[in-house]
Amino acid sequence: MRVLFVLQYPGYLRYFDSVLEALSQRGHQVSVAFDQPHKQPEGLAALESIDGAVEVQRPVPRRPDIWHAVARGVRGTVDYARYLHPRFAQSPYLRDRMRTILPPLTRFLGRWTTTTASRTDRLVRFLLACERAVPSSRALETYLRRIAPDVLVVSPLVTDQCPQVDLIKAARRIGIRSALCVASWDHLTTKGLMRIQPDLVALWNHDQRREALDFHGVVAERVVVTGAQCFDRWFDRTPSRSRSEFCRRVGLSSERPFIVFTGSTISISAPDPEVRFVTRWIEAVRRGPGSVKDLGILIRPHPYNCAHWETVDLSAYPNVAVFPRSGANPVDNDDRADYYDTLHYSAGVVGINTSAMIEAGIQDRPVFTIVDSSFDDTQTGTLHFRYLLPENGGHIQHATSLDEHTRQLSASLDDGQAPSARGFTTTFVRPHGLEVAATPRLVEALEQLAQTPPQVDDALPVRLWPLRAGLWVLAMLLAVADLRQFRKRVRRWWHHVGMAAWQYYKTRRKHVRKWRERREKMARKARKRHHAGGAVR
Repeated sequence: MRVLFVLQYPGYLRYFDSVLEALSQRGHQVSVAFDQPHKQPEGLAALESIDGAVEVQRPVPRRPDIWHAVARGVRGTVDYARYLHPRFAQSPYLRDRMRTILPPLTRFLGRWTTTTASRTDRLVRFLLACERAVPSSRALETYLRRIAPDVLVVSPLVTDQCPQVDLIKAARRIGIRSALCVASWDHLTTKGLMRIQPDLVALWNHDQRREALDFHGVVAERVVVTGAQCFDRWFDRTPSRSRSEFCRRVGLSSERPFIVFTGSTISISAPDPEVRFVTRWIEAVRRGPGSVKDLGILIRPHPYNCAHWETVDLSAYPNVAVFPRSGANPVDNDDRADYYDTLHYSAGVVGINTSAMIEAGIQDRPVFTIVDSSFDDTQTGTLHFRYLLPENGGHIQHATSLDEHTRQLSASLDDGQAPSARGFTTTFVRPHGLEVAATPRLVEALEQLAQTPPQVDDALPVRLWPLRAGLWVLAMLLAVADLRQFRKRVRRWWHHVGMAAWQYYKTRRKHVRKWRERREKMARKARKRHHAGGAVR
């Protein structure tokens, strides 16, 4: 079969490179395209390590018709409306982030912070009906017909105002099977709503299945739980160098065990608060009980939140290192080796809210976190973080103060009381068993999807015709308003061009006048010299 993966940007390849490789090795024709090909371009390095042929298609076009503005407005509104549900009442960070994308016509909803579940459901149902009334894009239909895939795979689909909704509509319109592969553990709770349901929704675990059913209204028959394929590479890997060689590489003493602080994305941990917190954390560890105060400390910045660590001076603290200072996204073999060795040789991993805490659990390393007021909104204020807590089957040891955290470190490292992460890994990462990899299961699910009849989009129900007519009028008004704005910009541009031309004309005329005056002056002097010379002769 021919499979087309449409990802938001190249950075998403690290979630699906193993799937692309497995499909290619099984004889399928695999293509990949991006909505934003210039964002995180270093992610393309993942294709170099794939043992197989993967064709990179040209970027996915945006729909050029008058429905573009209406579609973005409807999607931005429903992405905010979902966070008015009481289940998100304690998540102001998620709601505030979506408030910024509200279009002008529905910006009044931003005054609401929460409402009843029934009112939220009615509002979301109306907005989803508006989404259904928006027709498919002919440009995207032409794009898919040119590539002619048997299966279209998209990710993430749930980001705010995501244009991949139009791609699923186009695929359904021309009879191409579609699938959503959820890339990360937070996508179903911290992003937008799944405004359209593909033929297949591939998820990590049963927690995400519950999120898809309860939060996004996905039909249960379309859901398949495969496991987290992006973590398969960490199960069978071995260290690339000895512990002493690794410590020498990062700048730590090999005579003492070390713990790792793993940074988070900039949306979770802003640069200045992260540096202040890490500094307080290092000082607390150095005052810790038992052997804690002698631990080595390795700070591993997040690859897309690392600029502030390049200039931070931690030389006042012995046996503390930052590696790599400029960040490294583990998309090639060398960076993956460094990352694996970092977790493998560590005595424990500390983080705020990052997937590195899951990857450390795969290696059964003790994982710690501190509930700090600097990260209330982006840590305990998110739903996905709660999966890591012991009361929800998680594996992390969380503390409410740095003193409690150092006591936990001492109990884990000195007394050997660290809980095992095997149970969490079995349920969250590989729900079909630790020995059952997720990548083959996802590949089989896509192959089975290719054998099913495609779902062709039916005609718009009669009850939605008035809604489409109203949205068409709105689209025309927005197009006229945009045209007026365009005309205003053109008039303003011509005014600036005219003023510049007039200034140039005046300056040029002044220079010409001066040049003529100078030429006439030189001519008068020449005539005087000529007459004076004639008199003498």
